[in-house]
Amino acid sequence: MAPSTSRTGDGMQFPQHLLFACALGAASAANAAELGVLSPVIINQEAQMQARPTGPGSAPVLARVSSGALFDAIQKEATSGFTASAIALDALASEVAGVKNSGITWLMLSQEDGGFPRWGFWLQEGEQRRYIDEPMVDLVVDADSVADGSFEEIFAHELGHVMLRRLLPLPEGYSRTPHHSYSMTDQPTALDEGFATHFQALARQHTKNAQLRAQDMGVGARTYVALWQSNLDRAYRIDGVRQNWFVHRQVTLPGDGGAADAIERRELSTLFDREHLKSAPQMLASEGVVATFFYRWLGAGEGTAAALRSRYLPLFNGLKAMRASALTPETPLLPALAAVLARTEPEAGRHFAQVLVESSYGALTSPALAAQSEAVAQIGRTGNSKTFVPALKAARRALAAEVAEVQAHPEKLAVQAGPALWVKHPTRTLAAWGEPVPLVVDLNTAELEHLSALPGIDAATAKKALASRQRDGNFTSLADFAARAGLNPAQLKTLKSMAADARAAGTYARS
Repeated sequence: MAPSTSRTGDGMQFPQHLLFACALGAASAANAAELGVLSPVIINQEAQMQARPTGPGSAPVLARVSSGALFDAIQKEATSGFTASAIALDALASEVAGVKNSGITWLMLSQEDGGFPRWGFWLQEGEQRRYIDEPMVDLVVDADSVADGSFEEIFAHELGHVMLRRLLPLPEGYSRTPHHSYSMTDQPTALDEGFATHFQALARQHTKNAQLRAQDMGVGARTYVALWQSNLDRAYRIDGVRQNWFVHRQVTLPGDGGAADAIERRELSTLFDREHLKSAPQMLASEGVVATFFYRWLGAGEGTAAALRSRYLPLFNGLKAMRASALTPETPLLPALAAVLARTEPEAGRHFAQVLVESSYGALTSPALAAQSEAVAQIGRTGNSKTFVPALKAARRALAAEVAEVQAHPEKLAVQAGPALWVKHPTRTLAAWGEPVPLVVDLNTAELEHLSALPGIDAATAKKALASRQRDGNFTSLADFAARAGLNPAQLKTLKSMAADARAAGTYARS
């Protein structure tokens, strides 16, 4: 059903449900940290689109908003809440990127569900339209979301995407798995989503919103609401990041739940085995892990605009420097960033390397250290201090030595990162936000449920392959996987065909 609208004298319509009066006018770039609020231009109950002046596709036609109750509430957040600090960071990202623009952070008040970054729009100014070749946050906003702090938190997440796009356009990845804080997808998706997610934890840390603080403390929660999937995801973006849950292996949800099959039960699992760690490729393909890395690196300290700009400047410089690299879907992105920082921002690079190694318990660089850390976790669960304390001291010495080694040789972070070996199931699809997508898996991040679903691979073969991957390290090629899993020549041929199909299907543009 089309939203209710009101008609202006020139025939254009604007949604009444946005609860403000819309005023058209030229944007002012006087304030480098300005939040420009936009609303879709609607004619005959249709949001207007117009072809882009360059490149394929069309862009929305939008008008500036300059008054109304919702506009005033948003602008208050933009000047006094954590939103103000996030906008200042976006202004810094724009400065570092070195691209001339309006100096405005743009927010489009969407009529659709969800929130996401977009690039480019037509700005309606009276009877004229001009194309603005800049990013914006497309987000559903109402009075309630501003009042309860969810706007502050989700806007910070989506603005994180905008900052990253200003500084470093990322390649698309091959995974079709729907992304959540607890999902394993691919390294480009994990970096994109993980970087954005860490801003949610940062917003919670520095919010002045009483309702959001109460939610963060776990008081005043409504019964059952927390059980809904999107609310589980949102909670894990905070608690999971803070507690470093995501580096641990997930436990498949029991089969008597609502999930349709074993793969879905694996990918939607919010259960973590604290005695076992993900592998390096799995961590780098996990947005929750990536979010934890950024939050632990940059989250400590004041939340003022000046303090955040100071802490984030080395990262932004490093991201911009990565533009000189030819990034592909197979590039180990976090290790590449660590190497760039070590070269361009040595102090920040040393700290980042320390966070990566310590937060991963060494699993990013040393399978032996990961096994030692798992042994400590298993001893620790029993509460036997006589065996735990000596094991802990030994593990800490080994971890400290690994940190020093990686700080001296950051290229070591890439050794265990891959390669990615993507295969596409010939017929199997999964539901991604209501749409069927092909089952495409990486043999170096896949779990038992994924491997068992592939043609010619039964549960016993999948278990053999996973045991070999755990014991002997990542598969180096399809032939290596086949040899270690015990596949015959016909099965290897099928595997190669699925790999060719994955390449032919190409990368996945997430929108």
